[in-house]
Amino acid sequence: MRPRRILISDFTHAHPFTKRAYPTDSYYTKLANRLLDNLYSTNVDLEENIESVLRYISITLACYMEDIVADSGQWRAFSDLCQQTFGWPVPVYHDNDEEYYPDEPSMMAVRFLIWHAATEMDDIWWKPDLLEFETLAHSAYDLLMEEFEKAPVNEQLSSDIDNILDDANNDFYKMRTALMWIYVRCYITRSETSEYLLGKRIESSYQLIPDSNMSHYYAMNFCIFAYKIGPLALYPKDYLAALARAKDKPSLSDSLDAVEVFPTCAFRMKVSEDCKTICLLSTHGRAITVKREEITLKDKEIDKYDGCVASFVLYKDEWFLNGVLSPLENCVERWEKLVEKDPDYMPEGHVTADADWYLRYTKGRQMLFFAGREDTKRYLIKELNFSEDGVRMLDQDNRSDQPTMIYIDKDEPKNCLQFTFGFCESIKAPDNPYYDADTARKEAVEMLWNDDCVGTSAMLYMLDHGFLPEILTDELIMQDSPTEIKIQDARFLLRYMRKERY
Repeated sequence: MRPRRILISDFTHAHPFTKRAYPTDSYYTKLANRLLDNLYSTNVDLEENIESVLRYISITLACYMEDIVADSGQWRAFSDLCQQTFGWPVPVYHDNDEEYYPDEPSMMAVRFLIWHAATEMDDIWWKPDLLEFETLAHSAYDLLMEEFEKAPVNEQLSSDIDNILDDANNDFYKMRTALMWIYVRCYITRSETSEYLLGKRIESSYQLIPDSNMSHYYAMNFCIFAYKIGPLALYPKDYLAALARAKDKPSLSDSLDAVEVFPTCAFRMKVSEDCKTICLLSTHGRAITVKREEITLKDKEIDKYDGCVASFVLYKDEWFLNGVLSPLENCVERWEKLVEKDPDYMPEGHVTADADWYLRYTKGRQMLFFAGREDTKRYLIKELNFSEDGVRMLDQDNRSDQPTMIYIDKDEPKNCLQFTFGFCESIKAPDNPYYDADTARKEAVEMLWNDDCVGTSAMLYMLDHGFLPEILTDELIMQDSPTEIKIQDARFLLRYMRKERY
């Protein structure tokens, strides 16, 4: 079946939140449909979702063309991030012979965007060197090169992005609006996963906030600061900071890099003598000061309520309310009980065993291997001083009867002891007696996306130490690259596949 035609509204969905149309919208929508016709005529076989895949590829490539012709900064910012993170300007596809410029059509970029768009629209992890993708890339690239010199420059797009960045630099709420565009609209960073997470958050918020507009508002404000998104699994503020750097706006990029999110918790409130500020003491002991207007209560309500549940964001050295504030009564009288309910509460005289504590007992070993549940429990009790109650969590996990790895994460202040069940045969560590190369060739690649079984920090540690060689031979990695580039590609895929769970 021939894919549906692409409408102007389909194409312009990726634009910043502006109410005006651009004079170039008609040209780039026609370009998207020409791309669609050309791609469809290649007769490639991408299984049952080919219509939606080709349509999304065409929209994405038309957005890319509009972006690079205007040098609006979106692709340039993404490419700069890839260069800084992996050492290549384009993920997965590396061509030493291509003379790459971020403001001109690039075969590497076209190949990546086709692979990315196809992956977004399907439940399959597509092989990047699929012959069908190469056929599509040549067809699309030829058309983009043919049109490049005569394509109209959307100066308003570039100007609007400049304006939203300048506004974001001067106003927290406009910065937040820019993050919303990054989260749900920008052609490089938007994704099905992001929209799913937003939908789930709206659904859960609606139970607390029946008003649909308010629940959507609360959910969006939560998501833009809580979730890592896009191909690089970064927070929206990190993409926006990269865009600010690409557009030579260092003040904004520095401010975004310094953003801090204070997660939702209970606060005790104390109004200053001049009533211009309010001191908030959180249940885990940290105090912040906010302007009076950030507490969305009337003056008479401030007298009634001495606490609240809320989240705040630090931006340009000021704390701003993020989302919805719920007032609390009688906080002073019941403060101790509220503190004890805090997830970070630690009774007096108790301490949390950190990574250094565990590493002293393991003689510096960060990875330990065990035959199964009983072997693991014996070690935890005998060597790490766990109680019988402390190891019962292994009885509740039906995977713990398999060979088990314990990884000690030096960078994790809490929960630094991480368990991996069932993948020990895929880990080629020197002291792992369960490694089996044949099994690893079949199963190791699943570790890239299976965060339920293998933590991200453990994956990065194993990739860095060469403990996952079979992943580098998998068809998801371009096999004509040297080993060091394959490792970087694996690190990219780890981000790409896990996204908010990275």
